[in-house]
Amino acid sequence: MMNEKNPPLVSILIPTYNRPHYFKIALESALAQTYSNIEIIIGDDSTNDETETLIREQYLPNYKNITYIRNIPTLGQFHNDLMLIEKSNGEYINFLMDDDVFYKHKIQKMMAYFEQDPNKNLALVTSYRVRIDDHGNLIGDSHPTQRLYSEDTPLNGIFLGNWMLKGGHNIIGEPTTTLFRKELLTDPFGTLKERQYSCSVDMASWISLLSKGNAIYISEPLSQFRYHAGQQIHNKLLQGCEDFTHLVITAKEYGFLQNTTDYRAALLSAYQWCKSSLKYYLHQLDIFPDAHVRLSHCLDIIIKELNN
Repeated sequence: MMNEKNPPLVSILIPTYNRPHYFKIALESALAQTYSNIEIIIGDDSTNDETETLIREQYLPNYKNITYIRNIPTLGQFHNDLMLIEKSNGEYINFLMDDDVFYKHKIQKMMAYFEQDPNKNLALVTSYRVRIDDHGNLIGDSHPTQRLYSEDTPLNGIFLGNWMLKGGHNIIGEPTTTLFRKELLTDPFGTLKERQYSCSVDMASWISLLSKGNAIYISEPLSQFRYHAGQQIHNKLLQGCEDFTHLVITAKEYGFLQNTTDYRAALLSAYQWCKSSLKYYLHQLDIFPDAHVRLSHCLDIIIKELNN
């Protein structure tokens, strides 16, 4: 049962970069949490002073649980994330991307499950998440964001990881979606087997965590993931193929895809992703002249594994 007097500390980590309007909405949603023991750590990688001015004038004088760090020089997304985790004091971590939004009961409802897990078998808690547009309007689900279950459901870690890998989609959620136990993240966030991921940062960390524990899926939406119109996918698509190829093959070493049928299904998902991307980049060679070579390399690795 939850100890209401001394609940575990949860660290909400907000990396931000040059969008104070969205950042303010995100921060307000963190401050509105009904869970009582929260620290909020902000890593500001902005190249202007708008976010710093906002925080220093409106928030730091009024909220003692906010720690603000201005990165000079800037760190970039990956190292900003790592810095925030290093600075965190909580037993549990939840990132909040600076354009996303928490519902007010998010941390409380997720922590209720961790507090019912005295043996520490639970690595992460995730939930259904909804998508919003630039203006905060709800938009329809994409394939990865569809609701997995109609009621809260405990899931074996290996089972959930296999499901994600075989389908080739991040069904677990973006960093905003998931609350995880800090001590179980033994690979630095966004890495797997010492490889730094560029696109599938969250998927790499979910595999690392789920190799050590189980999950809970909460069926109600507890966060909003902002999808921007005209979002550039060119580079992400290429990096995503390279990341996912490495993820599938490396996941076997973490205890996933031990069944030959499961492994082949995940390899085929990677193959289809790379093959379709190859067609896309045929029309982008002037922008990404090395895309064909990089994707062909991924396909060679996948085919070799399929033929073993």
